[in-house]
Amino acid sequence: MSRSSRFSGKSVLAAALLLLAAPAAPAQQTSPTELPPPTPPPPSDVPAAAGDSLESGGPALGTLTFPTSGATEAARQAFRTGVLALHSFWYPEARDRFRRAQRLDPGFAMAYWGEAMTHEHPLWEQHDGEAGRAVLTRLDSVKAARDGTLDVTAREQTYLDALRTLYEGEGDIEERRAAYAEQMTRLAERFPDDDEATLFAALARMGAPRFDLEDADEVVDVAAPLEGLYRDHPRHPGVLHYLIHAYDSETFAPMGRRMARTYAQVAPSSSHALHMPSHIFRELEMWEKMAASNVDAYRASVQWQQETDRPLRMRDFHAYRWLFDAYMAQEKYDQTARLIERLNGLIETARERGEDPGYMTDLLDRLRKHQEARTMTE
Repeated sequence: MSRSSRFSGKSVLAAALLLLAAPAAPAQQTSPTELPPPTPPPPSDVPAAAGDSLESGGPALGTLTFPTSGATEAARQAFRTGVLALHSFWYPEARDRFRRAQRLDPGFAMAYWGEAMTHEHPLWEQHDGEAGRAVLTRLDSVKAARDGTLDVTAREQTYLDALRTLYEGEGDIEERRAAYAEQMTRLAERFPDDDEATLFAALARMGAPRFDLEDADEVVDVAAPLEGLYRDHPRHPGVLHYLIHAYDSETFAPMGRRMARTYAQVAPSSSHALHMPSHIFRELEMWEKMAASNVDAYRASVQWQQETDRPLRMRDFHAYRWLFDAYMAQEKYDQTARLIERLNGLIETARERGEDPGYMTDLLDRLRKHQEARTMTE
């Protein structure tokens, strides 16, 4: 299933420029043509009401620095864990952590910012405006109860202002996303020492209308500041994740191999972090590695769903579908048939438990059609 090369001269030049800007790769124990297997998920995760630090049994999601005005260290730690989950698109877990921070410190404005951010999924083209505005309404109530003031810095207020543009600004969601991306870019420029601002600005730009992964100029513009962060913070989960997304194309996928080597090891509690290297593996036609990533991702999501007693539909069926594609690419039709059979069983179990199977039913129909046609789902 090999593809013909479609590199344009402009794209090759762009990739070469990024390679020159990239830091030297650290010494590897493996062959440069082989990637180490991802670190398996830790033995357990915890629901939001339990401890938030790695030392107290919280999820392994990496580390970051994000100064805030939270009143207590416990609230700030919950917030940081929420941001780490947010960087790995683990939105339900992030929401739990931000709500915990609010319980610990009801006046912690950035905890409301974080919760509202869990309702915006720009790269998935999902946006729950009603839920996001409901969070902002709660924040407004907190402000009103405190004589119309919030304990925030000028930098934090800029984050909140950009968030209000996203949820309460003029125009439709595409117009608001474009305006939000501009504000986040200005925020990053105003506070150049704020690595998180640079990251969220890059994500906003990739989620803005008409961003094109096949446009070398656009990719370089987004990737360049991320590469700068990668040089200084090669294990920051947001840096790794967003660079993989930026390089998710045939042209730039070789650049993403550095991040694919690391991201799953940095944030092994997140099923999405375990899945993301497979975006690079898919472009490079590394089908066995693509399959292994999504086996790990789905297993991690099962573990989290069971530990937190969530409905079956909360498992990572995106990774499940990509596993189907990895097997299909290898013509392992018995494996794809088993995935279909297992999914059908999960739907029956969900209904027996009185749960809404959600996306599982549509996915089952989709997999059956592609099984019959012997084709990948995308």
